[in-house]
Amino acid sequence: MTTDIEAAAQQADAFLAGKKRADDTAFMLGRVLKEMGIRVGDRDSWPQLTGRASLSGEPYVYLGTVPLMTARKLIDALVYAESVKRSVPEQRAFRPDV
Repeated sequence: MTTDIEAAAQQADAFLAGKKRADDTAFMLGRVLKEMGIRVGDRDSWPQLTGRASLSGEPYVYLGTVPLMTARKLIDALVYAESVKRSVPEQRAFRPDV
């Protein structure tokens, strides 16, 4: 049976582990956005991107409020990536050397 102190320590450990996963994910997303020319921390581009965790340790990334032009740029990139992903298997079907 765990004591209250042990339970609190386990909850803190879960929170910190979730926060680390969320921070790592936010960092990687920031790097991807930078490659796309979107500057995280810039009020006109992407003001806020933060890793967070619930008290239970569930990680999540807070994206903040994103300007419409930045959101459209991200939507265009995602739509393009999905269309390329879907077209690759079709192209392979027509190439006998693959």
